[in-house]
Amino acid sequence: MHSQQAPQEATLHAGPSAHPRVLPPARPRSIMALEEIILYDIPRKELEKGAWSPNTLKARLALAFKGLPYKTVWIEYPDIAAHCQKIGAKPTGTNDDGTPAYTLPVIRDPNTNAVVSDSYAIAEYLDANYATTRSLIPAGTEGFHAAFFSAIAGPHAVFPQTYITYVAHVPGLLNPSSEEYFIRTRTARLGKLEELCPRGPVRDAQLEKSKAGFDVVASWYDKAGKDKLYLTGDTPVWADVIVAAYMVGVKRIFGPDSDEWKKISSWHGGRWAKLADALGTSS
Repeated sequence: MHSQQAPQEATLHAGPSAHPRVLPPARPRSIMALEEIILYDIPRKELEKGAWSPNTLKARLALAFKGLPYKTVWIEYPDIAAHCQKIGAKPTGTNDDGTPAYTLPVIRDPNTNAVVSDSYAIAEYLDANYATTRSLIPAGTEGFHAAFFSAIAGPHAVFPQTYITYVAHVPGLLNPSSEEYFIRTRTARLGKLEELCPRGPVRDAQLEKSKAGFDVVASWYDKAGKDKLYLTGDTPVWADVIVAAYMVGVKRIFGPDSDEWKKISSWHGGRWAKLADALGTSS
C-alpha cells in the first residue's frame, strides 16, 4: 500500500525522550477509507534499488508493519530544513551552531492533519491513531522500548560502531546536491570520510567491534527462546523494526553482494539477515 512521488521536497532520529508522549487518543479507522500518509525520505540515484537510510527506513517499515497506505515524497539533503519548516515539522535536535536541526523521517497525515518528526515519535503516533491488528509498542512495553533504543542506538552503542564502517559509501548513492551536502557536513564532523574506515585491516577490525556489540544484542534475542526470530518471541514489535530497518539500510548501502554484507549477514546464524528479510521486504 505504498506509492511514490518524484523527487521534490524531505528528518534523523532523536529517540524516545526527544518528544513528550502527548498524543491524541486512538480511535478505530477504516484502512480502506484512509488517504495515503506522506513519508518524506531522502532519494538515491537508483531508486529502484530501494530506500537506503537506516533512519527513514524505521518509519517506512513501521507504516508497512501497521498496514497503512502511504506514499513517498523524496527530498534532497540541502532542502530538508526548508521543507520541514514549510510543513510545520518540529526540529529533532540542535546543530553545532545552536540552530534547530531538521532531519528525516517526517510524516504528514492528511487524515488527521498531523506532521510528525522522528522515527520513534512516528511509531508512537501510528499506534495512538491507528488501532490495527498489530501494535508497534504494545501497552506495558513503553519503558522496555525506550531502554532498548538507548542501548542499541545511543552515542556509544552498537549502531554508531557500525555507522563508521559504511558512512564513506553513502555519498556514492546520492544525487549530486545531496552528495555534496553529505560530504561537506560529515567531513566537518568526522574528518575525511575515505580515511575514517578504509577497506582492509582497519575496516575488518571495526566490523569485529560492531559484531562484539551485536553479540550482546543477540544474547537479548536468545532470551526469547530457541529458534525465535523476534525479541519478544513470535510477534514482532518496534524493537525488531528498529533492528530490521538498520540492517536493510546497511545491506543497501554496502550492496547485497559486498564482502561487508556477507560478513554481517553471517553473524549469529544469519539472525540479522533473517530479521531484515522478515520485516523489510516491502520497503
